[in-house]
Amino acid sequence: MNAREHVAAVAAAFACIALAHPAQAIEGGQSYYLKGYRDFMSGVLPAPGVQVRSDSISYSGSEQSRIRPGRLGVELRTYSEIFGLTVVTPYRILGGHYAFAGRVAGSRVDAERTVMTPAATTFREGAITGFNDPVISPLIIGWHAGKLHWNFATALWVPVGSYDAKRAVNTGKNYWAWSPQVAATYFDPATGLDLSMAAIYVFNYENPETRYRSGDVFHLDFAVGHYVLPNVTVGAVGYMMQQMSADEGSGNLLGERKARVFGIGPGLKFVTKAGETPVTLVAKYYREFSAENTTEGNSASLSLRVNF
Repeated sequence: MNAREHVAAVAAAFACIALAHPAQAIEGGQSYYLKGYRDFMSGVLPAPGVQVRSDSISYSGSEQSRIRPGRLGVELRTYSEIFGLTVVTPYRILGGHYAFAGRVAGSRVDAERTVMTPAATTFREGAITGFNDPVISPLIIGWHAGKLHWNFATALWVPVGSYDAKRAVNTGKNYWAWSPQVAATYFDPATGLDLSMAAIYVFNYENPETRYRSGDVFHLDFAVGHYVLPNVTVGAVGYMMQQMSADEGSGNLLGERKARVFGIGPGLKFVTKAGETPVTLVAKYYREFSAENTTEGNSASLSLRVNF
C-alpha cells in the first residue's frame, strides 16, 4: 500500500468510526439535562403538597463541524413527552422544606449523519420512538426570605431507557449521570417582576458498551417575566450549555470536542384554577446560536403544572 492509499484507508476508517459512534462532543451530541427545563419561578419550591408537571417539547437542529480528518453534518429532530412528580413534605432540613421528585419521558428521534473525508462521504440515518432514561431527585431543599426564594437539588439519571449500540439513534444513553442544581428567584408580588436563574452541573460516567465517557457539562437556565394581567406573565427565557471537560475513554477516537450552545426566546405563563386547584401553563420558544460541536436549532414547548 502506497502513502496515498494509506491516507485514504485511515480516512475511511475514521468515517466508519464516526458513524458507529457519533462524533459530537458528549456521546450522541446532547446533554442528559434538558436545556431550558427550568424557567419562571425556578427558585420557588411549592408549598407542602404534590406538583404534577407535564411537558410537550419539539426540537429541530443541525450541525456542521470539523472532525479528524474531515467534516461532520447532523440533522436532528425530536419530539418528547415528559411527566414529572414533585412531593414537598412538611419536614425541614437546615431550615428549608424537604422535597423529592422523579421524571419519566418518551421521545421520537429522527437523525441523519454525514461524514465527509478525503477518502469518501458516508451517510447514516435512523429513527426511533422509545423511553428515555428516567431521572430521580432524592434531595431537594427550598428556602424563602421575603421576595427571595432559592433551592438546592440533586438529580440522578438511571440508564434503563431504550438503547442499542448498533442503532444509529437511541432514546436512552446507557450511562449513569448525576447533578447538583441550585436555583434562585426574586419575585415581587406587588409588581409581578420575576427574575429566575438555575445552575446545573452534570457529572457523566462511562458508557460500558462503547467505552466512551462524556465530559461534564454546565447548564444555566434563566427567565425574566412581568405581569401584564394578574394571571398572565410575559417575558424572556434562555439557557447556556457548556461542556467543561473533554470526553474520555477508549471509545473516544476523535479527540477533544467540547460542546457549547446558547438559546433565547419568549416565554408566557398563565395561571388559573380548576376548582380550588392551582393550574399553571407555560409556553416557551428558544432559538439557539453560537453552537460548537453540537446541534443548533430551535425548540418549542408547552408545560402544564398542577399543584395539589
